[in-house]
Amino acid sequence: MTTLSLSGLSLTLVGPSDEDAIREWYELCCAVASADYPDDPPPCWAHELGSFRHPWPGEVRAVWLARVDGSPVGACTLVLPTLDNVHNAHGDILVAPGHRRRGIGRALLAHLRAEATRHRRIRLISWVAQPLDPGAPDPAGRFAAASGAVPALVQTRRRLDVSTIEPDMLAQLDTEARVCSKDYSLVQWVGATPPRWLDDIAYLAGRMSTDAPLDDLQWEEEIYDAARIQGRDTCWLGRGLRVITTAAQDRAGRLVAHTHLLGGTTSPWFAWQGDTIVAPEHRGHRLGMLIKVANLKLARRERAELRLIDTCNANSNTYMVSINEAMGFRPHRRAVDWQLGL
Repeated sequence: MTTLSLSGLSLTLVGPSDEDAIREWYELCCAVASADYPDDPPPCWAHELGSFRHPWPGEVRAVWLARVDGSPVGACTLVLPTLDNVHNAHGDILVAPGHRRRGIGRALLAHLRAEATRHRRIRLISWVAQPLDPGAPDPAGRFAAASGAVPALVQTRRRLDVSTIEPDMLAQLDTEARVCSKDYSLVQWVGATPPRWLDDIAYLAGRMSTDAPLDDLQWEEEIYDAARIQGRDTCWLGRGLRVITTAAQDRAGRLVAHTHLLGGTTSPWFAWQGDTIVAPEHRGHRLGMLIKVANLKLARRERAELRLIDTCNANSNTYMVSINEAMGFRPHRRAVDWQLGL
């Protein structure tokens, strides 16, 4: 465990075996979520503990707890890609609700900048939740702008209330999609990717970093193979996530589109919509709608408690936004990738 002094704060690097410190991190996450996002599901202990013990493949992650007189007042996270995008770093800052506007956030940002620079990164990227209304109070956005960061990718987080879905509407969307996709069949599974599909899913996962709009975000292609997909699945399952996947198979037997939902253990009524991607040469057959509707049906069978599903898309991703809107997803808040040159 590494401890150092910074602007009156004691910063401690949290290790994967230090369950007491991880518990402090988790309680801080809960306090921030309760104050800032009361209508979202609370953080999941299994997920937070697993995030320290089951790292994402191709990344090195460090979390520092900031304490004053032994009590946690904030934290910061630095993620360093190691397989691609090795000039970038991801950074996140949390400040306890009762300790804000005291310079803690600025001190934590200075620490992240120094660490990222020490690892020869040239930019720091942070995903920041912001209100939908541009005129609403936006302390996170003001902090990012005042730090010299620029908004590189503006997204909208949308939410689907499953109870509002009209069965006839969903059936109509499914029928329309199937008319355009007669040459394809569906493949579905729950949990880790079956070995026979690892290479196909690796190809599709890599397309997400090149085909989804990135606007001004400086992000290079991610290279996936079967081992990286297996590492991703191990990470998800180790963090207590239930993964529900639907893919489209062409007549040659290859998976050419896929989508998945991820749900944690703390809030079985909530799930995240993960990647949805269609191989370029198979677009124009409404496969995106086909697999998303089928996966929603599977998720409702597998998770009877499911009530809310959130998804997030770049505002410039008009095709995927149109699918989500047709399914009933509605804007919930903005999410902006801020980019800071180092």
